[in-house]
Amino acid sequence: MPTTFQFKRRIRFADTNQSGSVHFDVYVRLMEETEYAFLRSRGLRVVLNDGKGIFGFPRLNAELQILEPLVLDEITETTLYLDAENGKSIVYQFEVRCQERLAATGKYEVACCRFPPDGENPYAILIPNFVLEKLSA
Repeated sequence: MPTTFQFKRRIRFADTNQSGSVHFDVYVRLMEETEYAFLRSRGLRVVLNDGKGIFGFPRLNAELQILEPLVLDEITETTLYLDAENGKSIVYQFEVRCQERLAATGKYEVACCRFPPDGENPYAILIPNFVLEKLSA
């Protein structure tokens, strides 16, 4: 299921620290905003309901490598690569660029989980076919 998606965003003042550089958590937020925009572009949401109840994709693993600092007012382009899916989890790879400069790389592994209404812990389920179809569209 090779799929790519790109999301552009300007670095805001609130993203920077006193030195004017972007704080590390903003790189994670850029990846997360790209993932959410990708899901919306496919007609999906972060939290879904399939008639059996609520399910979604919480993180199993997150990785980040910062290569170059970003600063106020730079336009970033984050590319998401839907790397793999094994029936219950999805791996997203990310590249954060400013112009041609590679600023960061990252990776998320998310699991498809059902969220019971009674407050019990979420549990893994197979990714529904309608979700897989939309992801690869």
